[in-house]
Amino acid sequence: MKVANLFKRKKDRTSSGSSAAKAGLWYTVGNMMIKGITFLSIPIFSRIMSQEDYGLYNTFLSYASILTIFLGLALNTSIKNAKYDFPEKLNSYCSSLSLLILCNTVLVAVLSAVFSAQLGAFAALGGGMAVLMVADSFGNAMLTFYNASLAVDFRYKEYLGLSFFYSINSILLSVLLILGVFPENGYLARTLGSVVPLLLISGYVLVRLFHSAKPRFSGEYWKYGLKFSLPLIPHGLSQILLSQFDRIMILNTISETKAGIYSFAYNIAILYQVLSTSMDTAWTPWFYERMAAGDEAGIRKKTSWYVLLMSGVAVLLMLVCPEVILLMGGAKYAESKYSVIPIVLGMYFAFLYYLPAAVEYYYKKTKLIAVGTVCAAVINIVLNAVFIPLYGYLAAAYTTVACYILYFFFHLFIARRLLGRFLFNMKNLLCSALAVCVFSAVCLLLVDHPVIRLAVLGALVLAAAAAAFRNKEMLKPLLKKILGKRDS
Repeated sequence: MKVANLFKRKKDRTSSGSSAAKAGLWYTVGNMMIKGITFLSIPIFSRIMSQEDYGLYNTFLSYASILTIFLGLALNTSIKNAKYDFPEKLNSYCSSLSLLILCNTVLVAVLSAVFSAQLGAFAALGGGMAVLMVADSFGNAMLTFYNASLAVDFRYKEYLGLSFFYSINSILLSVLLILGVFPENGYLARTLGSVVPLLLISGYVLVRLFHSAKPRFSGEYWKYGLKFSLPLIPHGLSQILLSQFDRIMILNTISETKAGIYSFAYNIAILYQVLSTSMDTAWTPWFYERMAAGDEAGIRKKTSWYVLLMSGVAVLLMLVCPEVILLMGGAKYAESKYSVIPIVLGMYFAFLYYLPAAVEYYYKKTKLIAVGTVCAAVINIVLNAVFIPLYGYLAAAYTTVACYILYFFFHLFIARRLLGRFLFNMKNLLCSALAVCVFSAVCLLLVDHPVIRLAVLGALVLAAAAAAFRNKEMLKPLLKKILGKRDS
């Protein structure tokens, strides 16, 4: 049965829209609180770990992110569509596919154990790390898969609970191991501190999924999931290469220290990515409903406001990045202020990609999704290979920006090809993107002039407050939806 037909059977769209708005709010608030805990741990790890260990750990995460794609087989991406193609059997579908992920992980774990020394040497991370990498990747794959199943039903409380458990325990265990068990090997201690909580979560996830429906080998479900997700493995891999491969290249071509400095800048900029992915978690189900209802005018209007909001957040973060770096990392990471602003700009264009990508996912054109992302990743690798040796690690930030811009436009034109027209208000979209680019250049020019930057920040905040006040009547219905209120 077609997705559109099932959507049209929804009787209470107002209630669904309110659920999406509330979920969007709480996903965002909860994620920011959880990531805020992680963010506040940056000063701890930047001081109890050397720059070399910090760089090695973040490079380990880069490799683990790549492996996560292969272990999870991108099956989480199929859940949004499976909810409507198997409306009464989603629990059975998720249980069966989690069994597929588990079998795939066992196979990879055996191979990794056999070739652990070779893999550790290849990755320049040391022997024995390959098995830990499989464990970390499996935990992330299961958490990503389970969170996707929670998101389609707006079950944000359990999602936030799991994320909170991981964040707190990962930090506490890592600090304990670094200070008390492996004081001379902060890299290994931090890795173990992350892997152990993830394995506990993956065990919980399997119990939950298998309890909701008995796990079984299902040719129908596996074929459906793999048909949808396998074309997205190159897409997912390319996404990781776009966001992570620069750190791997810096480690291998320059030094662990520079990889640590660059990774620190990335961890500061990650705040924007947290916000954008949290918002997208609720945005996508709402977008699916509006597409099925044929409400392109509503999509166009809401998208313009959505982009304007996220553009403002990007600019505000760029303006305060140097102060945040000084607070979080101290003097030894001060030079990362020159790379964090272009990294935020790259993440802004990564956010813009979510808009056309939602069109591609809606029409299940996963092969087309992969084409655009693979092209951007290949270009990124080539540019990094050329410019990092020539201009140092800072070049990676600018090659990433260039590739994310291409990434966005690739998918924008693929979405246009599917619809035969641009779905979004292109004038508003491009003007917002251009404004953020201009502001990023201004922020770079003012990076060593904090008084001027903070004055600009104050002016923008006042302008935003004035605009909100002028449009308060228009904003009231949105606030009511978010808070779940009804007109009397």
